[in-house]
Amino acid sequence: MKAQRDVFLDELYLAAQKDSNIILISVDMGAPALDRWRKDLPNQFFSAGISEQNAINVASGLSSQNKKVFVYMMACWAARCFEQIRYSCAMAGNAITILGNGVALGYAPAGPAHEPTEDIAYMRSLVGVEILSPASSALIPSLVRNLLDNPRLSYVRLERSVPKLVDEIVTKKGDDYFRNYDGSPYVFYGEPDFTNKTKNVVFFSSGYILERAVRCAEHLLKNGISVSVVDVCRITSLNREYFKKLLINVGFVITLEEQTLAGGFGSAILEIISDSNMKDISVLRIGLESRFIFENGTREELLDANGFQITNLIQRIEKYIAI
Repeated sequence: MKAQRDVFLDELYLAAQKDSNIILISVDMGAPALDRWRKDLPNQFFSAGISEQNAINVASGLSSQNKKVFVYMMACWAARCFEQIRYSCAMAGNAITILGNGVALGYAPAGPAHEPTEDIAYMRSLVGVEILSPASSALIPSLVRNLLDNPRLSYVRLERSVPKLVDEIVTKKGDDYFRNYDGSPYVFYGEPDFTNKTKNVVFFSSGYILERAVRCAEHLLKNGISVSVVDVCRITSLNREYFKKLLINVGFVITLEEQTLAGGFGSAILEIISDSNMKDISVLRIGLESRFIFENGTREELLDANGFQITNLIQRIEKYIAI
């Protein structure tokens, strides 16, 4: 399946051919998916060069004139323009979409400068920014339509690759994640058993690491545990009432994220549980250690070396739920 970046830019290109108000600003000079934008839509495509801060300020100005502006960059560089996102966009009410390609360890083995393992935390701290994490390229067309129909300040976390299992499940379940803009989490795998709280487990995960959550869930199912996996594809616009219904008779919640834990989406889930006074739920957050990963290796190798090997995850989870 095509990369999420290419599917997004191609889908946006088709819409831009019919709507001259759609503007794309690129901080990346070399993405092949940008070529036909340059050629066919020269008045709707701008290359900002390696200048993320300037790109955001230009985008905010265009947005203030009712343009539908998308800014494409490597996800790791979103931290460079945090100030501009806050002041020029969030505070000023300018609804741009930031496309961050290569989240978490997606650019391994390029090193920690290219591996944004805290982007959920710092983007989640901003007022009025929605964070979106599509699990598969199959979901991108509906996400593009959603963003065009409901303009808002958004940060879209695009994966460079997705495990085959994730694409297979999405294809089987359909691509309707983003069609209804209600902030509901998506039950990606399995179904909660609301009749057996003591052995009812719900995983919350997102993106590339979603595949490992499913692998762990498959193991628990074989051991007679009721388990489901929820894709947290909308990280900052969570429908709290839906979450409360989902967790009404759940004993154990496990959040699995390819991020450092401080301020990540596991924290967002904890906030809902705490604010809703759901006292009987036990929560285990699993994420990356709070450090920069300077070791060399592929994404899979770095995940395995940092606590995400499937056997290690299963052992930790089984100890947590005492089976």
